Amino acid sequence: MKKSVLLPTDESLILTIREDALDRNADLNSFCQLLSHSNSMNSIALDGRWGSGKTFFVKQCALLINAKNSLSNINKDIAQSILEVAKQSNSFEGLTDNMLLAVYFDAWENDSNEDPVLALIYRIVQQLDLKMSGFDLNHLAHVLGTIADAITDRPISNVISSLKECDFLDVIRKHEDLETTIKAFFEEFLFEKSERLIIFVDELDRCRPSYAVRLLERIEHYFINDRITFVFSVNLEQLQHTIKNFYGNDFDACRYLDRFFDLRISLPQVNMEKYYYSLNLFDNWIVDVLKNIQKNFNLSLRELCKINDVVYEVCLKNSYTGIQDFMFKYIVTLCLVLKITDISLHDDFINGKNDQPLLDLYDNEFGDSICEMLLNNGEELEDLITTNGARLGSDGKVTREEKLEELYEAIFIKNYTSYDYVTKLGEFGFTEDSRKFILDIESLLRF
Repeated sequence: MKKSVLLPTDESLILTIREDALDRNADLNSFCQLLSHSNSMNSIALDGRWGSGKTFFVKQCALLINAKNSLSNINKDIAQSILEVAKQSNSFEGLTDNMLLAVYFDAWENDSNEDPVLALIYRIVQQLDLKMSGFDLNHLAHVLGTIADAITDRPISNVISSLKECDFLDVIRKHEDLETTIKAFFEEFLFEKSERLIIFVDELDRCRPSYAVRLLERIEHYFINDRITFVFSVNLEQLQHTIKNFYGNDFDACRYLDRFFDLRISLPQVNMEKYYYSLNLFDNWIVDVLKNIQKNFNLSLRELCKINDVVYEVCLKNSYTGIQDFMFKYIVTLCLVLKITDISLHDDFINGKNDQPLLDLYDNEFGDSICEMLLNNGEELEDLITTNGARLGSDGKVTREEKLEELYEAIFIKNYTSYDYVTKLGEFGFTEDSRKFILDIESLLRF
């Protein structure tokens, strides 16, 4: 099965640009345009919740920027593919050739390193492949050695020395102050390739608090340059928690972060209608269920993809009918979502202690269509009407809430006996096996 959750490989990044499955190509273009004209902004926070597609977005930006720079180290075939996609879709036409150069830095992947600056310089050299660009390798080694010594107060690291094709241990490493050295590094080795360097820093909010703080403060101190723009793709709420974990709960983390970010931008929302269409879903009912679940639980894109993949996998292996089909569509999917979003609430729900998730999820017209299948003879569904908090009912009619409560009790609460072995709700008969069926399916081991 092809997963909905795509890894940010070059192939996936190009594919999603070509198909514009998330309707974000216009946003990518606008953001790249902003970076092209951000002379007064050295640091931008791109804010988005976890699982909203930040990594995809910034990696696509980096690919687009480097594809438009003939001096970048991007694979030429990949660059050509991106440029062809851009031409076909009439997107990204405003990007000037060779104006920007991009580097991607995964802060979380590097937070075990001794110092953020050294790790960042390493990634810049590695991604831009400076050893192949015709620069004086010994001079470059000297600069990197000076940086390493100034930061670590020890001989240059094995990681840096492995980058170059010369003996770093023979390089004299006593040089001018670190700020001057770093400035020389950018001026001499990078800015011949572009007018502006864009450094995308990803996953900072997942790092150890000490590393996250140190990275921000080192960048502010050593990397201030009118021709460098840092883009931090973060969940600002989580990053504030990280800062407070370092400085204390009473610390004003929001104002602290204002020191580092010249501009805060929110990652645009995904076009969910277009996204659902791109999934090639196997049945209309799952589209309706997913839409309802996403709206009610405010699922991230990643969470929604996980739910879709699991439901798709189960449906591939089974062909449910009747009551099993009903329970799979409307109860099992809810259980799967609760497992992802709130395991305590999930446990209470399946153990008959809390029916609120069911009532909340289907408290709408979609819920009416479900409840209509549960009506017994003589029953008619009416909307829940309240006046000053009191429910107004009428003879012979039941509310949506009442039918959902009956459904929950029939599956998760009632103790069945040999004399009372079935609960009839409309066209379905629920028994003690109903709960077992749901738990077996949602366990993902017995389907």
